Amino acid sequence: MSSAMAPHQVLTLMVVGVCMFMQVQGARCPLGFVRHKRSCYWFSITKGSFSEARSMCRYLKSDLAKVTSKDENDFIRHFALVRGKAPLYFLGGSDVRQTGRWSWNGEEQRMIFTNWAPGEPNNHLTERCLVLWKSRHYQWADYHCHAVINYVCECPVL
Repeated sequence: MSSAMAPHQVLTLMVVGVCMFMQVQGARCPLGFVRHKRSCYWFSITKGSFSEARSMCRYLKSDLAKVTSKDENDFIRHFALVRGKAPLYFLGGSDVRQTGRWSWNGEEQRMIFTNWAPGEPNNHLTERCLVLWKSRHYQWADYHCHAVINYVCECPVL
């Protein structure tokens, strides 16, 4: 087995390094994150499964995004549409703890705000993780947790 790193691994390490050790002057978000009110968001350029995405967000001192209001959802959808453009993004929601009981990042409390696309969540073939889906105008849908896709991390403004 080769010890050389794949190009996406090198890019991930470069992004992580920049985000961990530099901050944008005055914005108080790590470099590469974008600020909205009291949170900073990173729209990944790398891909991973739900668990890999959550691990990467935690490594960046953040977590998968927890969307709790229409204003926050509108910001994330607009940014994904204008700047991100990936077909799918994991957010921090899932019903892994209990089917049909959607919560953020494993919390006990159910989601209060939602923005499901029509007909979602449908749990088609055991879809248990929440995504923003470009083909549904970045509304929410349930999706397979093992899929390797982009993701959105969130941390508080520093």
